[in-house]
Amino acid sequence: MKLHFDRALVARLLAHAEAATEHSPTLEQLYDPAFLKAGVTTRDPAPSDIDGTKVPAGLMLVGDQGIYLMSNGCPALPDENGKANLVAYAVEADPEKHPDDWSEVKAAAFGGDDGAEFLGADAIRKALEATAGGRFWMNVSPSRISTPYLAPRPKPKRARPGVRKTCA
Repeated sequence: MKLHFDRALVARLLAHAEAATEHSPTLEQLYDPAFLKAGVTTRDPAPSDIDGTKVPAGLMLVGDQGIYLMSNGCPALPDENGKANLVAYAVEADPEKHPDDWSEVKAAAFGGDDGAEFLGADAIRKALEATAGGRFWMNVSPSRISTPYLAPRPKPKRARPGVRKTCA
């Protein structure tokens, strides 16, 4: 399902994540040994066992009361009312704008369970570039998340110095 987000807000969230020196892990990252503090060897880590400087910058795609993006940067980016996390709701799954429909959209796109998926900063930046001039979007299903991106442009071929092409 294609979900649309406020482009400027997504860019602001990404800038926050990239500027932060520490990042919050998703549940999946919590159990990745690569993010544990030195000397921690537990199979059941707590958030305090994570070295936030090892977690990469990015956004979390969250499905719970709607579907939204949030920065994983620490400290959290407060919203205009001072709440802990500024979020960018998917237009189609915003509980305030669609109080009767958001849960069906959330279930169809994200699945029945709540959770958070990590989206790396590079992927978000490429998707912002690919959707420039329009609304930021991504395709989300319970088994796959994809973002648009621009394919690299081939370098133009240049004639070797001193060689001129001529018509026959």
